[in-house]
Amino acid sequence: MQLPAVGTVPAQGLTLREFKQELDTRYNELIEGVEVTPVLTVRAPRYAYVLGEVKLPGRYTLEAPTTVMQAVALAGSWNFGANLHQVIIFRRADDWRLIATMLDLRQAFLGRKSCPAAEIWVSDSDLIILPKSHIQLTDNWIELLFTKGVYAMFPVTGNVSFTNLSYLSGSSGT
Repeated sequence: MQLPAVGTVPAQGLTLREFKQELDTRYNELIEGVEVTPVLTVRAPRYAYVLGEVKLPGRYTLEAPTTVMQAVALAGSWNFGANLHQVIIFRRADDWRLIATMLDLRQAFLGRKSCPAAEIWVSDSDLIILPKSHIQLTDNWIELLFTKGVYAMFPVTGNVSFTNLSYLSGSSGT
């Protein structure tokens, strides 16, 4: 923020109280007794990203305090086959290190537990991933190997008739 007498004062990442303290300190160095009261009129939009096994993956605006379960609800809820035992949240720490947190929200999503201990608040730019379940991963692997792999390389053509099944089983009908 550009201000008279003190020049540029960075405000990003500071609370209003912290920003006020910084302004008061800078102005007190120049003019004793001057107090500044910053007023927030417009807040920059905050977003969360929900990906994986949800109905509508994408970026969602956080208009109020939002939990992980609420963010999943914004994304249209979870798909059948989602691994609800290992919901992953990626976020940046204050020093910009990437932190991953794994939550088990299965009991809550299935209505068996009303307030899961693992539920956390979503922060700006969090990436929430609902991965595929183990059986979903296995199914995808089988489809990739056989449908797009072996059968794509060696297509099988022909017809199978079940009308003469009794002949194949060894009964001659006499």
